[in-house]
Amino acid sequence: MKDILIDGHRLLTTDEIAEAVIGYAKLLHAAEGTDVVDFPTVHDGELSRCSLLLSGHVSVAVVDAGEVLSPSLPGADIALAEIERRAAVLR
Repeated sequence: MKDILIDGHRLLTTDEIAEAVIGYAKLLHAAEGTDVVDFPTVHDGELSRCSLLLSGHVSVAVVDAGEVLSPSLPGADIALAEIERRAAVLR
């Protein structure tokens, strides 16, 4: 599991989603674009859904969470495919 760190908040999600989000954020920054991505997270120990605004004005970091949870979250495959699809459009 990895954490996406943004504006002092920690978003715990799968490694694949975290890497896709940071990669997409990089592409959006270069294109001076913005977008909202949705993906599953774990918040306060509970499964949750996150809608995250990505723009060139917000710093995003991805770090190893150091937590071991189920390697997949419900809906993670669908969210990952959508983030990767959007990134591919910008490449």
